[in-house]
Amino acid sequence: MSDVEETVETLRKMRAEGAGFLVMIEALRRDESFRLTPVRLMWVFQEAVGLPWPQFRDGLLEYLDDDLRPLVPEEEFERKAEELLGRHVTREG
Repeated sequence: MSDVEETVETLRKMRAEGAGFLVMIEALRRDESFRLTPVRLMWVFQEAVGLPWPQFRDGLLEYLDDDLRPLVPEEEFERKAEELLGRHVTREG
């Protein structure tokens, strides 16, 4: 399994266990095999949970700064993230 596949699987597992969006971003930030950028963040969430890029961009990315940290209070950001993520079922690997 490639590093990218492992990263996707890790996110799927975290999501299935109820991890919040910011916890998952921090896991990506700590993953030395994953280069965290806005585009790669959108891509990995599409792969892991089926969240389409336009919904991610319009629903979440606008609330993150250049370092992918929330521009609004964390609770508000997590609420918005859950509204989006809750519509998508984790894709089977």
